[in-house]
Amino acid sequence: MNHHKGNYMSCVHFSNAYTQLLEIKNEPHHAEAQVYVYLGLAYYFLDQLGLSIDAHFNAMKAYKERHDEFGVILCYYNIGKSYDDLGNFDKSTQYINLAIQGLKKDQKHMDRLSGWYSYMASVQLSNKNTGAAKNYLDSALTASKKHENTDFLSSIHRYYGKVHYAEGNVNQAIQSLNLAIKYGKEQRSETSNIENMIALANIYNRTSNQIKTIELLEPYLKEQLSKNTYQTRLKTLKEELYMAYTDLGKYKKAINLVSDFEYLADSIQKLDMVNQVQQAEIRAHAANQSAENELLKKKDELNQQTIKTQNTMLISSVIVLILVVAIAIIVYRAAVINKRLSKKNKAQADRLIQLDAAKSRFFANISHDLRTPMTLIMGGIQQVLENKDVYLNSRAEKQLMIGLKNGERILHLTNEINELIKLEDNKLAIKPKYIDINEVLNLFVQMFSSMAEMRGVHLAYSSTIIEGGSIVHVDPFHFEKVLFNLITNGLKHTQEKGSLTVSLKKIDTSLCVSILDTGEGIPEENIPYIFDRYYQAPETTFKTQEGFGIGLALVKEIIDKHHAKIEVKSRVGIGTEFIIYLKQERVGIDQVTNLSQLLYSDQKRDLFRDIEDTVEAKPTVHIDSIRNKSKDVKNKTILIVEDHPEVRDYIYDIISEHYTVLTASNGQRALKILAKEPVDLIITDLMMPWFDGFELLEQLRQDEKLKKIPALVLSARTSEEDKEKVLMKGVNDFLSKPFQPKELLLRVENLLNQKEWNNANENALFINSQETIDEVEASLLKKVENLILERIDDSNLSITFLAKEICVSERKFYRFIKKLTNATPYEYIKEVRLQYANRIIREKKLSNSSELARMIGMNNVSHFNTQFKKRFGKKPTDLLQKT
Repeated sequence: MNHHKGNYMSCVHFSNAYTQLLEIKNEPHHAEAQVYVYLGLAYYFLDQLGLSIDAHFNAMKAYKERHDEFGVILCYYNIGKSYDDLGNFDKSTQYINLAIQGLKKDQKHMDRLSGWYSYMASVQLSNKNTGAAKNYLDSALTASKKHENTDFLSSIHRYYGKVHYAEGNVNQAIQSLNLAIKYGKEQRSETSNIENMIALANIYNRTSNQIKTIELLEPYLKEQLSKNTYQTRLKTLKEELYMAYTDLGKYKKAINLVSDFEYLADSIQKLDMVNQVQQAEIRAHAANQSAENELLKKKDELNQQTIKTQNTMLISSVIVLILVVAIAIIVYRAAVINKRLSKKNKAQADRLIQLDAAKSRFFANISHDLRTPMTLIMGGIQQVLENKDVYLNSRAEKQLMIGLKNGERILHLTNEINELIKLEDNKLAIKPKYIDINEVLNLFVQMFSSMAEMRGVHLAYSSTIIEGGSIVHVDPFHFEKVLFNLITNGLKHTQEKGSLTVSLKKIDTSLCVSILDTGEGIPEENIPYIFDRYYQAPETTFKTQEGFGIGLALVKEIIDKHHAKIEVKSRVGIGTEFIIYLKQERVGIDQVTNLSQLLYSDQKRDLFRDIEDTVEAKPTVHIDSIRNKSKDVKNKTILIVEDHPEVRDYIYDIISEHYTVLTASNGQRALKILAKEPVDLIITDLMMPWFDGFELLEQLRQDEKLKKIPALVLSARTSEEDKEKVLMKGVNDFLSKPFQPKELLLRVENLLNQKEWNNANENALFINSQETIDEVEASLLKKVENLILERIDDSNLSITFLAKEICVSERKFYRFIKKLTNATPYEYIKEVRLQYANRIIREKKLSNSSELARMIGMNNVSHFNTQFKKRFGKKPTDLLQKT
């Protein structure tokens, strides 16, 4: 009776006492086998599986002596179950198979056959033998129908569901588990219902169908919570529902769920502690019983020995009791400490999550709130620019265009913030396609080559012959953003005469894209944080353009979404290398998406034109300034030292009506100008790349001649510490950005009034005939075209060579071509090449597109075909066939 009520410890005590009496009497009894079975089952439920197997073997021996075949069959089955729990699936299969074979011969108990087949299927599932499991389930279903026994239909369909899922048939698995739940409800078996729902919820969660998990488990768990149920397997159901909530971002519901079922966790913990104590008691009791049996057998002849043994056993019992108490205390204290630590760690983790979410919300809200005023500002500027009734001189139009362009930069920044937050929240869809990464990198290098040349940076692309091709599976639009960010960063951080190399190679099964620059490098202590959101490295010796910590964070998020990898290697003063590892794909050419142009980069690169304008060949005296000198309005020369080209031009526009203006993009260039040109006043920024305002002021102070020139600092750095630092270097005045033009002019005038210089340039020339200027420009453009045609087959034809040939700086050459053709020098060179190729085809001088591509200096035939079709509407091969 104690076994049926679940009082397993009492069952163990009474069963052991009974078997001891049988051993003393040394005679069999008709109830001996059944007592051993009860003992074995009690040990089984107390997780003493070795003792359970021993007890069932004793029972089987007794049953065989009584020729009770069904008793032997039951022992086989129970032994098989114990071996299953021990993880010895081969022995479990052996004994359960013996039980099934025996049961087939016993017509009286055939109703158990479907249940035993079902259990055998579960053993095969545990042993990952799904084929055998399915066969046993088929047999179980057949037996159930044959003997009209529906008791095991729930477990049969549950195991069917697990088999289907293991074989990858998710829909069949869900159907089977729903049948299992249906039969479980008909049987009104709470245990069976819970196991069925655990299996189904697990499949829903693994197949990203968390909503189904919630629909399945939420009502049931609410019902069990209202009943205050203590089913231990409810813990697993709760965990599946918790996982569904967290996967869908329903963190509040997840937290409430954990809180609601705290009583169950405490109950399970207490049960575990009780179980540990009970197991310790079983071991102690078994030892005691063994010793007592030995004493009883030798009581008459070993009295003295019995006394010694009793004393030994008493001491052993005390030690065991002390050990049990000590273990219980240790377990209890460990549980209390773990609970405290868990609460503390959870509170800290929740706080960090809240802070991170708050920061993301703050930036998202800021970027959203900026869009409305920026829309109004940019819309107003756009309307003024497009309104033909409003007359704008060239200077006003230029200033409005600068305002519009900077508004677009702010919108670009807000878009990047929003995209970063969407990526982190899994709200931005990634749509991968098969693309040729070699083609994409070629396009990027060609697109940015003119930008690099204007900056004086050597941009090159290198790739090896890659076995298996260069196809990758990425989202072209988002991956283009990755390359755009890395290449523009490389150009920003590389000084004149440096280099930026983009390369592609294969390592093992991955394609590796490398972007290596010879810029200032990243300090080793900053490298672990460069991909963190909004991270900005502390100020270093190398002053470059400061960012917002968004671009590289966006790069990392996009790379992670593609299940790819990015790493960075850098040494200060030597350079930085970003390496992207992409999985190489092998697909048919018809599955590869052809990218003829880079839409995102083409749209956004104009926002970064300041990269191109940071290099100057030499100081320029502007025409307006010369005109002012000719009118003898004021004869003062001012040097503007500012790295940002638009700000530099803005200051120039303000003061050029009154003074002669020279410009420099950094301190080094300023010193070169000062060595050649007389200057009355220096206006300088503080934060500039490579040689900043602080260093320039230090150099001026150390030079006897230059330290007499008054200096005015314009800077966005407005802290008292910065002001004090520059004033200590002998600066005459400090003006914070943004500033009013009138205030700047007043301060300049005040500084110049302190000292009068005569800096007239009698040899200045001014061409005031627009017709003459147009004739000169047309002649120069024709000369450029002839130079390109003379070296049409040279794939390395550069802007540097063309600028040198017509005796202008690269910067002036760029502006000259842009003004006359509305195209960049690179685009103009490409246009001349393509027009020449078209003429060759029309004149029927060639019949092979590969030879034609090499003739015009475009070694990549595929790229040549794409560009030719884009320009003339047809591929060169189509025109060659017609001719």
